[in-house]
Amino acid sequence: MAEDLKVLSDLKGKFAHYEEYQRCLSDLGRTILEINRINKESAGQDEIGKTYHKQVDKPTENLTETLGYITKRLGAVTDAGKQTTDTMAKSDEEAGSHVDGF
Repeated sequence: MAEDLKVLSDLKGKFAHYEEYQRCLSDLGRTILEINRINKESAGQDEIGKTYHKQVDKPTENLTETLGYITKRLGAVTDAGKQTTDTMAKSDEEAGSHVDGF
């Protein structure tokens, strides 16, 4: 069984950009929230404003929720990648120390 386990030498590299992606999505989320705030404040509450909000608010809300979900899932992948990389590195270190003892 042990001979089937392999640690990719570039395992950290496989997850290297995920934190950057998560930061970009978080920045995008903040920008969308600011756009939403400005949108709600500027359209007004007259008939034209109400018609505008009927057309725009729900899709914008869906976009915000979708972005939040993607950001959360990407964060989970980032955390899992870090944990996996740390676990495998620690296993390699422990395996090396056991070999050195023989």
